[in-house]
Amino acid sequence: MIDAHYRRSVLPSGLTLVTERMPDRHSVCLGAWVRSGSRDEPRELLGISHFIEHMMFKGTERRDARAIAESLESLGGHLDAFTAREQVCYYARALAEHLPEVVEVISDITCRSRFSPGEVEREKSVVREEIFSCEDNPEDKIGELLSEQVWGGHALGLPILGTVATVDGLGSETLREYFRSRYRPDHLLVAASGAIEHEGVAALVERHFTPPDGSSLPLSGGPPPYAPSVRHQVRGDLQQLYLALGTRGAPYPTAERYALVVLNILLGGGMSSRLFQSVREEAGLAYSVYSAADFHRDAGMLSIQLGVSPERGREALLRVRRELVALCEQGPTREEVDAARSQLRGSLLMGHESVSNRMYHLAHEEIYRTGYTSPEEQVERVLAVTYDEVAGLARRFLDPGGFAMAALGPAPGGPLDERDWEIRHAESASR
Repeated sequence: MIDAHYRRSVLPSGLTLVTERMPDRHSVCLGAWVRSGSRDEPRELLGISHFIEHMMFKGTERRDARAIAESLESLGGHLDAFTAREQVCYYARALAEHLPEVVEVISDITCRSRFSPGEVEREKSVVREEIFSCEDNPEDKIGELLSEQVWGGHALGLPILGTVATVDGLGSETLREYFRSRYRPDHLLVAASGAIEHEGVAALVERHFTPPDGSSLPLSGGPPPYAPSVRHQVRGDLQQLYLALGTRGAPYPTAERYALVVLNILLGGGMSSRLFQSVREEAGLAYSVYSAADFHRDAGMLSIQLGVSPERGREALLRVRRELVALCEQGPTREEVDAARSQLRGSLLMGHESVSNRMYHLAHEEIYRTGYTSPEEQVERVLAVTYDEVAGLARRFLDPGGFAMAALGPAPGGPLDERDWEIRHAESASR
């Protein structure tokens, strides 16, 4: 079933446009998406996608940095961008009456940025500070450490920001060349939702977007086989011990995605989840404890994160292991599956009231599936998730021996190792 408000076009320029009309709204959200991200960068150019994102706001043929910042804020709108593992997105939200300005500004920064040498050198200092900030933020750093272990040296496990060395090596011409290769019309997607008409958006996009036409670069291949490991990076300057556990999951296009999200919710997706109740409510071990399910085009990851007092790290790991073993060997209760399914349904329906969330959903569906799933279809798929599916996925994914473990922080009693988190070493650990 295709929603009557959803439309898709490949414009004469080669750029793809997807829209969803929401006639009861007064605003619009529009994003220009690049169909590649940090995982697709050559190793020597690590961080270049993120750096280009920064440079798009530093001056175009028509605007300087201040004019870009004021362009939509002066209209009550919002302009921003982000770089992810597999996409870069430039997006804006504004009143529907300002749609022409939104399209013109987004097209200007994504098609006509100047990459001035002076601005490049100035922005290197900004990105260096961003890298240092990530290094100083233990919640960010523990995520990076875990990703390195789960992805086994693949680019999915490398930092999106790059390193100080790789960023320092970027120059204006290198940035322009990479920009021309990645921002080609066939690599760009424009997604828009809200009080819009598809034909009107298409006319504006075709008029204003003039993407470059450089030599196309390939996307990266899949990650290598997986083998779990244990790592503790000792940091005596931290008050807490940060723990992260992760294992390979499933890719975005999989039919199991909804059942995996239900499993994640009952594991650590809220206050009623197994991990929250055991680790925080029963034992008082952590303020923050949660799990997450990440989906990529050809792979995925299930992860758990928590922060505890250093002297109680081993106790916390035993608690987490106990919950994983119980779900893996005994499965969840039917009541847990029903509650998690209901939680996901409510989250989807409430999220789809936002024009921004609808725009993100449009783009992800196009990038990963070249299709569209309406909110009604999403709810149907959630309600179709069965107890047996969730229990089967728990047996398949939640064996504690298949989880890598990363720790960051003090080490009273010595660093955590495989005596504290036993992993599976056999060939069957590969996934």
